Amino acid sequence: MTKGFVHEKSVSDSVEWFTPAWLFDALGAEFDLDVCSPGAHKTWVPADNALTPQEDGLTSPWIGKVWCNPPYGRGIHRWLDRCADHAATGGAAIALVPNRTDTAWFQDAADRANAILFPSGRIRFHPGDKHTPATGSPGTGSALIGYGDWAVNILRRSHIPGFITTPRNGYYNLKAAA
Repeated sequence: MTKGFVHEKSVSDSVEWFTPAWLFDALGAEFDLDVCSPGAHKTWVPADNALTPQEDGLTSPWIGKVWCNPPYGRGIHRWLDRCADHAATGGAAIALVPNRTDTAWFQDAADRANAILFPSGRIRFHPGDKHTPATGSPGTGSALIGYGDWAVNILRRSHIPGFITTPRNGYYNLKAAA
């Protein structure tokens, strides 16, 4: 038996984590676009349109209300920057990311976010497709980062237990003060 703290890898062997259906039921939202779709047979994302890795969601046009469950690895900040930029031009986005509040990418994302929901407990993701049961527990919790007013409303009224914060209301950026 392991005693004390267990070492946790900061970057997983896999960057693909498939979101369980219950999360979308709890959000109660429909999206115009899934920008990181693994393909229709692997996902429950309620989106009218989807971009797969072959279509490159980072460079393809985004429309309307966006769902973004980016690859969990290096480069996650590029997806969150794109979410924030999309909201700044009239769109909206909700991104599901690892809860890594100590990282530069997370703090930069939080600085541009309109709301962040920290779910209670850990989300069990699917290892490869929606027909394979969610197994195991991830090494960290998750966060749902909302960009735009629509995303704030969805996160506030969701049935996901946890803690929500709206950084732009009562938030002070300590990095900017340094």
